[in-house]
Amino acid sequence: MLFLLHPVWLSPENNKASSLNFDLNNGLRVFLYKKSTLPLTHFVFAFDVGSKDENEKTNGIVHILEHCILFRGSKITQKRDFYLELRQHGAYCNAHTGRDLSIFEMTVPSEHSEFSLLTLREILFNFSLTQKDLDNEKEVILEELNKIQDDPYKTALAVIYQNIFQNHAYQNPVYGRTEVIKKLTAEDVMKFYDNYFVPSNCALAVVGDFSIDGMKEKTHTILENIQKTGVVQKDFKDVEPLKKTVKKQMNMDVGMAYLAIGLNAPGYNSPDQYAADLLTEIFGHGYNPLINQPILSRRITAHSIIMSYYCDRYGGAITLFIGMDPKDINAAESAITKYLKNSHRLNYSKTDYEPDTQFYAFDILQSAKNRIKFNTESTEEQGLLIGYSLVRYMLMNEMKDRGNYLEMIEKLNSSDMRQAAGRCLSQKGKVIVKILPEEKK
Repeated sequence: MLFLLHPVWLSPENNKASSLNFDLNNGLRVFLYKKSTLPLTHFVFAFDVGSKDENEKTNGIVHILEHCILFRGSKITQKRDFYLELRQHGAYCNAHTGRDLSIFEMTVPSEHSEFSLLTLREILFNFSLTQKDLDNEKEVILEELNKIQDDPYKTALAVIYQNIFQNHAYQNPVYGRTEVIKKLTAEDVMKFYDNYFVPSNCALAVVGDFSIDGMKEKTHTILENIQKTGVVQKDFKDVEPLKKTVKKQMNMDVGMAYLAIGLNAPGYNSPDQYAADLLTEIFGHGYNPLINQPILSRRITAHSIIMSYYCDRYGGAITLFIGMDPKDINAAESAITKYLKNSHRLNYSKTDYEPDTQFYAFDILQSAKNRIKFNTESTEEQGLLIGYSLVRYMLMNEMKDRGNYLEMIEKLNSSDMRQAAGRCLSQKGKVIVKILPEEKK
C-alpha cells in the first residue's frame, strides 16, 4: 500500500509531559507517548527505506517486502491460527510503503501490549522467504498494479512524480514496475531485506494508554537483544525545481476528462513547509477553495477537485486533480495555470484591504488556519496518526528546532503567503497531465 499522510509533525520537544524518547543499545529509536484518553495502544515501526532506495532493477522490491513481511515471511504468520490469534487479542495490523519510509503498525487493547511487541518483533526481524511464497505474493502485487493502471488519479500522480523528480530517486514508482517485479527472486528480496530491515535503521512509536516505565521495560526486554546489522545508506540530494513545463496527454477508459497539475514544493526539512500546508488548504479545501475562481470564471463544471501537498524528506509536490467534461479541459488548463501564476498577487487576509472595506472582506487566511487547527487537534485523538508523525520525525528530521506546528502556522501572514505562492504556485516549471476518455469504436 502506498503511504500518504498530511504531515502533522508531533515532535518530541512538543510532547514532554507524558512522553519519553530513547535509543536501545542496538540503535533502535523509541518514542513513548502516553495518552490516557485513548483506550488502545498503537505500535508503529518505521524503517528508513522506501522507493528512493531502489533502482531500475529493484523498483518494487520494498512494496513486495511490505506484503511478504506482513503476510508470508515468518514462522508466526505461517501458523494456521495466526489471524485467529490476532482477532482473539483484538489486534489490527497493516503496513505502508512510501518514498522515504516503510511503516508497519499494530493496534491492540492496552492489556495486550506485550503480545503486540512480541508479534511485531517476530514478523519484522525474523523474516525469511521462499521462492514459492514470493511467487504467490507476486500475483497479489501484479493485480494491484493492474488496478492502479485503471485509476486516473494514481496514474496521473505517477506521471507527475516521474517528471517533477527527473533524475532523482523519487522518480521511481512507489508500487514498482510490472516487468521488474516479475523477475525478482527470493534471493534478491532477502539480500535487500538484510541490508535495510535492521534495528539501527528503525524507529518505534508507542502511543496510547500505558505506563511509561512499564512500556520502557518491555521494549528493552523484547527488542534490545536483536543484534542484526546492515545498512549502507545512500547519499541523496534535495530535489531541484523543474526549469520548464512538461505536458503529457493520454487516453483511458474513463467517463470524464481529468486535468492534473504538479508543482515542486518544500520538503520535510524546509521552513517553507508550513506555508505550503496553508496554500494547499486555501486553494484546494474548505467551503469555497480559491481554485474554484478560475474554473467558475470560465463557466466550467468541476465534478471533483483534489489538491494535496506531499512532503517528503528531500523535496515535495503540490498536486491538483480536477474532473470535468472533455470539452472544457483546454479552457481549464489555461484558466488555472494563469491563476496560479498570479497567486503571488492575491489578497489572503482582511488586512490586505482598506480599513473601510475590511468588514465586508472574507478572511481566507484565518479560515484556513482554523481548519488546520481543527484537523490537527482531531489527529490528537487518532493514535496511529500520532505514531506516524513521531516515526517520521525520528527518522527524517534534520531541523534543530522544528517548533510547535500550530504556532508556526499561526505566525504566517498574508505577505508570507504571497511570497510562498510565488515560490510554490507561480513557478514556471510544472507538470500538466491530461487524461481523456478513449474514443468509442
